[in-house]
Amino acid sequence: MGNFTRRGVLTAAISGAAAATLTGNVWSRTTPPPSLIRLSSNENPYGPSPAALKAARETAARGAYYSWDLRTAFRDVIADGEGVDRGNVVISTGSNEALCAAAAAWGKEGHILAPSLTYSSHLMYARRSGVSVKTLPLRSDLAIDLAAMADAVTDDTSLVYVCNPNNPTGLPLDGAELREFCREVGKRATVLVDEAYNELAEDPSAATVMDLVKNDENVIVTRTFSKVYGMAGMRMGYAMGRSDLMEKLRSYVMSWPSAIALAAGIASYGDDEFVAFSRKQIDDGRQIVNDCFRQHGLSPLPSSSNFVYVDIGRSAAEFGRQMQNSGVQIGRVFAGYPNHIRVSMGRLEDLRAFSRIFGEVYTA
Repeated sequence: MGNFTRRGVLTAAISGAAAATLTGNVWSRTTPPPSLIRLSSNENPYGPSPAALKAARETAARGAYYSWDLRTAFRDVIADGEGVDRGNVVISTGSNEALCAAAAAWGKEGHILAPSLTYSSHLMYARRSGVSVKTLPLRSDLAIDLAAMADAVTDDTSLVYVCNPNNPTGLPLDGAELREFCREVGKRATVLVDEAYNELAEDPSAATVMDLVKNDENVIVTRTFSKVYGMAGMRMGYAMGRSDLMEKLRSYVMSWPSAIALAAGIASYGDDEFVAFSRKQIDDGRQIVNDCFRQHGLSPLPSSSNFVYVDIGRSAAEFGRQMQNSGVQIGRVFAGYPNHIRVSMGRLEDLRAFSRIFGEVYTA
């Protein structure tokens, strides 16, 4: 009983109570409050999968040790699944870190070329780091203009960024056209294809450019577990490319995922049953949202992702505030498109509520 003094017991009790309170507060912040339907961040509210959660729980209990072996295991799982070597895979905390690492590495050698409306966190990071980023407008149908981008590549272009399907439009690129673009542009600059939503494409195998990676083309592919696998809060992603490209990219990656995220990723990858379930929920959700828009005379873009983009013909910022006041959070307004809103897929019951609330706000 030597160490169990009254003061020690009291201190432990107080610390335990504080920890319990803190834990309760932290847990309450891991999901939107009950009063808010969040349809703003392209998350999959149905994940992580049961297999991922089981792996995460078991790994958390062994959290005293670094995740060296799990990192190797994860790279092997991805390499085996994609038909490449371990040296063709780089791990990152979500795909965004790999994107930022590529921006830093290639940005030292020239400018980055990207569409004017696309996923841009890494592009903003690049600009803040002093990297030159040049953008090109989308086509009139809001598709990425591959021909214009190919023409815009110069000797000073180091990296060309393409997101397929694109965010926030949700529009996919034709797989054959994108492959030809990568082959031709890859002769002059490295092409980075962001496939965050590839698993949601109508035909993922036709949409991906992984065949170019296997053929040692000057192409990098990034993927994430944040979307169809429902692991946005765990931060798990990876990049794939020619070994020299991956060696260069790896030297700019600044951290590594936790053992929990690695274990969950290993358990999730190849979980065809959960992927099929998620795809079905997202497809059904898009139908609810598209039907809602069309009932009000709007024409949503045909999306191959877990969100829908539409021109509502009025200020999207003001409409977003009105929706927020009614308990629904939709995506932010993107520069150059002040009348467009992006609605992410949530649980089906939330999307049915969205449909009702949208009608009330839109017709008020």
